[in-house]
Amino acid sequence: MEMSDGEIHQLIEKLKQKYFKYSKKNPTWFNYDAFQERLLIALKNRMNMEAFVLAEIANFEKVREKYEKKKSEKSFTEQVDRIIEEQTARIKKYPEARFHPKAGLEIAHFYGALSDFALHYFAVLFVVVEDKSLKDNLIALEEKLIVLAVPRGKLPARRIEDHALKIRRTMSEIDIERDKNEYLKESAFVLHEIIDFCDGLVEARNAAWENPLRMNRLFVEDQRKKSISALFTGLTGYGAIMMVRDRAAAIIEDFRLGAFRKRP
Repeated sequence: MEMSDGEIHQLIEKLKQKYFKYSKKNPTWFNYDAFQERLLIALKNRMNMEAFVLAEIANFEKVREKYEKKKSEKSFTEQVDRIIEEQTARIKKYPEARFHPKAGLEIAHFYGALSDFALHYFAVLFVVVEDKSLKDNLIALEEKLIVLAVPRGKLPARRIEDHALKIRRTMSEIDIERDKNEYLKESAFVLHEIIDFCDGLVEARNAAWENPLRMNRLFVEDQRKKSISALFTGLTGYGAIMMVRDRAAAIIEDFRLGAFRKRP
């Protein structure tokens, strides 16, 4: 059944409105003036207006579908770019410890973060803890951190040196990435153990930890002692424990390592 002139006119008006609306979003894809020109030519040449308007509607919908798809893809790309930028910013909060020119940004900053944590945060727990069994646990954790994060003079930590050796041997990118992830996982396990250790200290309760820290009980080199004292000045034992815990938790969160935790 053919459409009446009134029905054709209504369709044309609706199509005009759609073109006008979408031309505001993207005039290149939806050229309102070009549509108006085609409409005038169709009227001037006494074309079949029903066929004309149906063809124009089909073309408009085809263009609109492509436009929406393109816009969705662009929106997704922008979202991914934003996530990457945010993640990079979170990583760059921590010191960068370059151990090889080809080392990736993530592992360089993670090594810097973990090294800083081991040297300037974790060490304060030796001021807090006096109980022998607790101190033995603390020493065991320290030994793990030394392997993973504490430089040996001008040399990097032993585990980092192993990773650098793999890079120097020009192993495949897959193998280097796998070893990097293994290092992150090993480190995350230790950080989670330290968090659990700190939680255990808080739950144990000790009246002495309510007093200000006594930094004269910290036996490290002078420059390092000054840095640690500056970080923990004015804190009680409990305050120091929580600061160490929160720093470990922040590193885990910022480097997205929450899933790497040993099962009990």
